[in-house]
Amino acid sequence: MRNKLIVFVATGFGWGMAPKAPGTFGTVFGLALALLFPDNLYLLLAVCFAGIWISHEAEKLLEEHDSPKIVIDEIAGYLVAAFNWHGYYLLAAFLLFRVFDIIKPEPIHQLQKLPGGFGVMADDLAAGLLTNLVLWLTVKMLPF
Repeated sequence: MRNKLIVFVATGFGWGMAPKAPGTFGTVFGLALALLFPDNLYLLLAVCFAGIWISHEAEKLLEEHDSPKIVIDEIAGYLVAAFNWHGYYLLAAFLLFRVFDIIKPEPIHQLQKLPGGFGVMADDLAAGLLTNLVLWLTVKMLPF
């Protein structure tokens, strides 16, 4: 029962089991959380810190490093990307986060090489931070 619960949570309550684009489905789940619980720092921290342990355990159970089925990292990364943003900015955060998560610009790419659950989570958290920063800089630079 414990192992099934770990995999269930790590896969974003099953969203990560999608045969195609599981990371995008995980991000959709993150978007839903951001809409239901906007700017909830406690949720963000809980998903980030619990995600490290859960993804570490799920890797062992799924017998695959950073399995695409594990999407708690995308959920956490998107929550970081969307933090303090509302309305259509959540869609912009979604699109930017997916781009950064897929292309993994340096040094984000190097972070996924870290061991265990920290390696699973670190690249997505960095992509979320980069997304939030790009949104902030873009909005601050707009003339209106």
